[in-house]
Amino acid sequence: MIYTIEKAKLISEQLRRFTTGYAHHVVGQFANVDFWLHEVQEAINTIDAYNKRFNNMRDEQKRWVDSHGTVVYDYCPFCGGKCELADGYPSPPTRTSNNEIMAGRKELVDSTYFFLLRCYRMRLLNKNTLETKCKEIGASIDPSDLEK
Repeated sequence: MIYTIEKAKLISEQLRRFTTGYAHHVVGQFANVDFWLHEVQEAINTIDAYNKRFNNMRDEQKRWVDSHGTVVYDYCPFCGGKCELADGYPSPPTRTSNNEIMAGRKELVDSTYFFLLRCYRMRLLNKNTLETKCKEIGASIDPSDLEK
């Protein structure tokens, strides 16, 4: 799994713990809510820029291989040496699927939303502040969530 998604999952897991944790733990983490929202926004920006970074990496690797005549032979499981059947042209990097990237992004936004919602229910946030913070991460508020 790529760094971008690993980081998003790590932040998501932390926020999920805060959402279901003891009230005094939630209050302690709420004291740092701006830090957590900054982490979330940075992770979202990193996810959203993945395609550009991947294309840059792929293109530069191809330019290097072509201009330097780089040859990389695969390992041959039969003879234990370099595979003579391969052409020696290095494989391009493997792109992470859009589904995996978008799933990581959605998980991040959802876990942040539920943390903010928990803070709202604990009266650490008023409705206007909840709306503002949700907009910062690109989340909309489900009105039925405010009734629970």
